[in-house]
Amino acid sequence: MKKISVVTACYNEEENVGELIARVKNIMTTKLSHYEYEHIFIDNSSDDKTVEILKEEAESDKHIKIIVNSRNFGHVRSPSYALLYAKG
Repeated sequence: MKKISVVTACYNEEENVGELIARVKNIMTTKLSHYEYEHIFIDNSSDDKTVEILKEEAESDKHIKIIVNSRNFGHVRSPSYALLYAKG
């Protein structure tokens, strides 16, 4: 089965990361259910609860992968780095 990798860079996204996960999961399990998928989050050293929320979500959803940067590498380099880990 073919696999789709969704990469999301985040920085202080505690208010919307849960909604994003739900929306991607909905699309992947309804309209694109004939594909496997992984949702890779790369966090740019958030100082809110983004990483905590992602870890909780990843415990119950095997599709979610998390990379936590030691500092903010920006919106261009960060997703590029995450693509190196993508399997889709």
